[in-house]
Amino acid sequence: MNSFLKIKILVIWLFCVSIITAQIPAGYYNAAVGKADAELKTALYNIIKNHDMLEYYSSSTSFRKTDWHPEGYFWDMYSNYKRIGWSGMNREHNMPKSWFGIESGMENSASISTDLHNLYPSDPEANTKKSNYPLGVVVGTPSYSNGVVKVGKGSYPDPYETNIVFEPANQYKGDFARDYMYMVTCYEDYANIWQSKGTESMLFRGGTYPVFRPYAVNLLLEWSRNDPVSEKEIVRNDAVYLLQGNRNPFIDYPILAELIWGKFKGDLWVGDNTTPESEDGFYLSYNDNDKKLFVKVNKPESATYYIYSINGVVVQTDKIIIATEASSLARNYIPKEKQHCHQV
Repeated sequence: MNSFLKIKILVIWLFCVSIITAQIPAGYYNAAVGKADAELKTALYNIIKNHDMLEYYSSSTSFRKTDWHPEGYFWDMYSNYKRIGWSGMNREHNMPKSWFGIESGMENSASISTDLHNLYPSDPEANTKKSNYPLGVVVGTPSYSNGVVKVGKGSYPDPYETNIVFEPANQYKGDFARDYMYMVTCYEDYANIWQSKGTESMLFRGGTYPVFRPYAVNLLLEWSRNDPVSEKEIVRNDAVYLLQGNRNPFIDYPILAELIWGKFKGDLWVGDNTTPESEDGFYLSYNDNDKKLFVKVNKPESATYYIYSINGVVVQTDKIIIATEASSLARNYIPKEKQHCHQV
């Protein structure tokens, strides 16, 4: 027996609301829509890999645009110091640059080393103590703590023998997780040269997917879930985009972490933060960037969709082509003047 899905799209006007939203250029992520797992990660790589290379020592000036606290000081995720001048501060790579496999003496001349998505203002002492240790949860008494970050015996297993880790503050753990996800995606071409404590702890060398070891996947997903994207990250992502011309997709769309490494592996990305879960066996989303409606139906016998205007007139109908495991469609939506929002 055929299963017919009637999707009614109610077009309504929205009142303006005062919320912070990312300034994502129209169509920026189109090439990644409809992909999953490794293919999705590589599609994102192709979108964000080409960006302007900034001069390393100009970052202190850039930080006034990317990391300037609303109260008027450098926003330091490594300490509680509130410095209004650059004197007494360091530039710190969240993912240590010793992991990048760059020739000695050339570390600050490579695009990966000057990438503002991974470069932050930091307290010098915390920077030194962090060293090039992997991320983790400190167990027992830390060897270093300044009330914000900690260094000490870590909670992850072998093969890294000494198990020393760096642990950021809870309110920034998601920031670090999404930064690391960005790095292994934007620099997918570094797959064969990751090195140092990176490949001894968090990264596999030699493959573009999944890159993260199981320990790292579990840790980063946990931190990303427990510390969701903040207004700070959204504002910073927009500012970095204006300076170097690419974005962190895991800030724009946190669902990507789950689709690539997490609980939604195998599901296709529909171009927004829609969760691939539905009691009815299908889910729907509308991508305002390319004006397309995306519907996924899990194992239907057959499915026909109908799109209605607010006046109850059918403006589009078609059958969804059946696939082995799931069916999906991405169809042009109704005329632009009616595309203010939709409701299922």
